[in-house]
Amino acid sequence: MIYTVTLNPSVDYSMHPASLCEGGINRSEYEFHTFGGKGINVSAMLSALGTENVALGFVGGFSGHEIERLATRAGVSCDFCEITDTSRINVKVLYKTETAINGKGPFIRLEEEADLLRKLGSLSSDDTVILSGSAPESESGCLLENVIDAASHTRFIADMEGQALLSAIEKKPFLIKPNEDELAALFGKRSLSEGEIAAAARELRERGVGNVLVSRGGEGALLAAEDGNLYKICAPKVEVVSTVGAGDSFLAGFVAGYDRGFEFALALATAAGSATAANDGIADGTAVMAVFAGM
Repeated sequence: MIYTVTLNPSVDYSMHPASLCEGGINRSEYEFHTFGGKGINVSAMLSALGTENVALGFVGGFSGHEIERLATRAGVSCDFCEITDTSRINVKVLYKTETAINGKGPFIRLEEEADLLRKLGSLSSDDTVILSGSAPESESGCLLENVIDAASHTRFIADMEGQALLSAIEKKPFLIKPNEDELAALFGKRSLSEGEIAAAARELRERGVGNVLVSRGGEGALLAAEDGNLYKICAPKVEVVSTVGAGDSFLAGFVAGYDRGFEFALALATAAGSATAANDGIADGTAVMAVFAGM
């Protein structure tokens, strides 16, 4: 079974005002809300592609119930841990450009953390665990590290950045998915050439990572695979509506296609990421396969 883990999910509330006056009263012409959180986005795309999975993580309060309701409506099977605090709400104001104010998130108590660690500890080495995004504050002070430890006996996939990603790499995960900026940051650089990206991905493979999947936005993607080969793909041309969730969709596409070979998985990943970028929200399976067919 595939499990995604989202430690700090949210309700993403978007407003579209006709004008914006700082310090005054502004009125939205229309608004909408959806679930937010990288792991839940991965689950939504996996479900859209017909790949069975379960979403794990923490939810609490009225916003937590809404996250679960919206995720379930998107076809996601949820097994969240209930917490005392309220799940965060992220506010996005879309006027000319997008301005976002992201909530801090809940405080995770020891017994709440232990609940999630028990779920992860009960999984087998045949299960896949995808840990995406950041962690909220916790009583233990090391929530993310503990979750990585608890998941490391599975086919573990890490999609995070900075020190969190370095901590995951130490556990020799099955796969990591940095974008090219995150990959450069791992090596103390601001950017990398195409040749340097390939060399960096290979070096991470030598450090014990099974597969290094690098998303490059409009430039496509690169995979340093466990078979020792390097795979590359160009991104299809799409009209970008929003890049929110595109990287998560990309990862989900790769996982969904993995059993059919690296080239197929990389193509499906690219189609899924591109379809979501051309959509206001996570794309459905029909949209993904339409992009895939045109590649």
